[in-house]
Amino acid sequence: MHPHPSSNIHARRGTTIPSACVEGTTVVAPIQPRKKSSGVTLVEVMVALTLMAGVMLGFIGTFIQSRRVTESSVLHAAATSMTYGIIEQIKQLDYTTLLPSYETDPFAPSATTPPYFRVRLNQSKVVWLKVVHTTAGNTPKGPTTTPDASVKAADIGAIDNYTGSIPLSTVTGTASQQINMNIWVWIDEIPDGDASEVKKITLVYTYSYLDGRVERVIRDREVIIRTRFDQ
Repeated sequence: MHPHPSSNIHARRGTTIPSACVEGTTVVAPIQPRKKSSGVTLVEVMVALTLMAGVMLGFIGTFIQSRRVTESSVLHAAATSMTYGIIEQIKQLDYTTLLPSYETDPFAPSATTPPYFRVRLNQSKVVWLKVVHTTAGNTPKGPTTTPDASVKAADIGAIDNYTGSIPLSTVTGTASQQINMNIWVWIDEIPDGDASEVKKITLVYTYSYLDGRVERVIRDREVIIRTRFDQ
């Protein structure tokens, strides 16, 4: 009688017996470990969105600040350039008859009365700047310091000359921005004992612009000495 094949199952250790050779046995497949899921949690999404929002807010804030600085620089350069343009024209005016003029200019606006002098602000705009003229050499009225931005023309006896909206051109020649200026002018005769036939011209110019919801008012002063022999 031959021994049953199953009697040798434990006899040979370290060997693998096919399931077909073992009657009445059940072979269980080994359990494989589950792989961890690589998905993103809600907390991680919220953290990422918060960081992204912070970066975007920083970028927007930098852009707004850069635009404010640029706009302020452009307007300041335009106002300064316009003022120096007026000064250069003052240097060319006739010392006796046009600085200032007491004659009524037929081309001047009806509400504009002497004394004043005529200057060109740009290619298409001419203005008559009314002045406070002091003929007595020992009583100058022009301010010796720049008036505060809150000071009105009437507070210091000035005449307010409003230029209206003046377009600023870009490199291509298209109008991209405007500037509005108020100009106050004093012409004081310097006493003959100090100098002969000399006038001191004081210009105070003011402009404003919106910085967000806040209106910024900028004011500055220029003083020139004009003699009869400059021409």
